[in-house]
Amino acid sequence: MRYYKSHGIVFLIPILVIVILFYGMIIWDVFAAFTRWQGLLPTWQFSGFYNFIRLFQMDRFWVNLRNNILWLAIFIVPTVIVGFSIAYLITNFKRGETILWQIFLFPMALSFIITGVLWAWMYDPSTGVINSILKIVGVNTSRIGWIALPKTAIYCMIFSAFWQYLGFALVIYLGAIKSLPLEMVEAARVDGASHFTISFRIIFPNVGHATLISTTMLAITTVKAFDLVWIMTRGGPGVSTEILPYLMYRLTFDSRDIGMGAATSIVMLIFSSIIVIPYSLWALKKWVRI
Repeated sequence: MRYYKSHGIVFLIPILVIVILFYGMIIWDVFAAFTRWQGLLPTWQFSGFYNFIRLFQMDRFWVNLRNNILWLAIFIVPTVIVGFSIAYLITNFKRGETILWQIFLFPMALSFIITGVLWAWMYDPSTGVINSILKIVGVNTSRIGWIALPKTAIYCMIFSAFWQYLGFALVIYLGAIKSLPLEMVEAARVDGASHFTISFRIIFPNVGHATLISTTMLAITTVKAFDLVWIMTRGGPGVSTEILPYLMYRLTFDSRDIGMGAATSIVMLIFSSIIVIPYSLWALKKWVRI
């Protein structure tokens, strides 16, 4: 059977439709961000940068932005480093390798909603597992509120996400490490290199593609952590654990301020692009050079 270009176009049509809809929604969102749309009925009155000025004048917005930056720094870096370290250790334990990586990967099968419910219960000051164990050990848990305290709540939530996505980074690095030539590692061992030197000075620089994939996906995850915030704290105490997606939801559906919600989504898009695109370009150039 002969195949023609028209056949390929037919198969590409569904993908093209999805791409057109995706970019069409972005254009629509940008247009809505520059209007005074409030309420359920659209108001296509052009307002310039009015919504963005209002957004930047909100103290709540800067708290949300700070929390998103905290997520990026405290969630991505430990997940990548610990995931790589465990992947390297697992490759040295051939017998239990399959069981170990499955144990770490299991939390990935859970949704953020289930993870949020599970960890919210574990963090509960009175009936939670963590405080119950600490009481048995003899620690006074009367002042340990975990997600009930503004200073600790955001870090407890980030740890919950770290627990869930550690297996993702581990599996990515595990596959990358196994694809490396064994001669390189064996030569380093013959020269007397320690495990730390082999892992972080020989193997890690040569699995840059795995770092690029895991870092990019984890960065996207930090922007989509709405579910975890909603289930665990509803943004509280106060607004101490709110992130930009949560603020966008509140402005759009609670306040019915569609223009402000759209402006928040545009800021999220720019924020994500500033983080992901430069890093991806730098990592790809370095990877190709290697």
